[in-house]
Amino acid sequence: MLISIESVIHQAISDVSHELRKLSLEIHDNPETALEEKHACYVLSRYLESKGYKVEQGIGGLETAFVATYISTSGDSGLNIGFCSEYDALPLIGHGCGHNLIAISGVAMFLALSKVLDTCSVSGTVKLFGTPAEEAKGGKIVLQKQGVFEGMDLLMMVHPSAAFCGNWHSQASLSMTVEYFGKSAHAAMSPWDGINAGSAATIALQTIGVMREQLKPDWRAHGIIADGGQVANVIPDYSRIEYTIRTGWSGELGILRTRILRIFEAAALATGCTHKVKEEHAYLDNLANPVLAEMYDDIMSVKYHKQPDCNVGGSTDFGNLSHSFITLHGMYDLAGTGVPNHSKEFAKDARTKEAHERTLFAAETIARIAARCLADKEFWSKVQQAHKDM
Repeated sequence: MLISIESVIHQAISDVSHELRKLSLEIHDNPETALEEKHACYVLSRYLESKGYKVEQGIGGLETAFVATYISTSGDSGLNIGFCSEYDALPLIGHGCGHNLIAISGVAMFLALSKVLDTCSVSGTVKLFGTPAEEAKGGKIVLQKQGVFEGMDLLMMVHPSAAFCGNWHSQASLSMTVEYFGKSAHAAMSPWDGINAGSAATIALQTIGVMREQLKPDWRAHGIIADGGQVANVIPDYSRIEYTIRTGWSGELGILRTRILRIFEAAALATGCTHKVKEEHAYLDNLANPVLAEMYDDIMSVKYHKQPDCNVGGSTDFGNLSHSFITLHGMYDLAGTGVPNHSKEFAKDARTKEAHERTLFAAETIARIAARCLADKEFWSKVQQAHKDM
């Protein structure tokens, strides 16, 4: 009796659904922010080790990053395929982007493809990369710079959203911290002796607001005054802005960055403050492989009886990988409620049984696409050609 690759994948994921549900809830109920995901890293690694896989922790110099590897018993002459798990949470909100589900989706895809390699006698290597700090520090960018992904033929992941889409083009983004340094003084007795760092922060944000009229429709500029002073009767000698800018394409990010930096400098000049800017890693726009994206959308469309909706904003450090590797970043509808990411409502939905089932179907879809890349040389050639054409 012949066993199809699709049935092997479906059964492999179904067999561990209950275990993955427990993992998801464990991570969801113990949210950890960027680079602090010690518990999530531990439970994921421990689970993979319990299944007999070797897990290397602390890869790329990041304590909460890991990689699990499985090589087919038929040999490693086939493709090297990697999946990504994320597991960091948002400050105050928790898993408002559903990274507890992204964590288990990566595990599901890794287990399913490992099963395919042996059951179907397919050569190749499959890896699961535990990638921390997607929300803030760009963990995948750090790992990429350290060469962790070198040698991979294909990198894939899924991400919950308010819709499904394989051909998702994310926004390029850059986050920065701006500090203003002034001079404190008594706000009633001698305000003229002070240099108001809080005013510098206020002027900066107001000026960016005025500039919005000249921003392109797909550009974004948003931030907060994280520290504007402590008490009303003291001129603040320190303030801090947390800011993020985004553009539709990576090539335009530098243009907006220059304008924003000039505004930050102008606010310092206007108030007499000095200032310092610290920039995080720039997130590049996600470049979807059209051949992989089409197969993803076809499977998801049959399941949910509707067409993909790629009108989803946001940024991801996975975009940086898409500029160097063949990739697929599949978006899927979390719960059919239309609730946006980065909200408490989304975090609540990310704990539901419905979200769990949708996550595993998306993971199964990605695993099927990965398996086809392994087994169908003609299809893989089309994927490679599409990547070259991009």
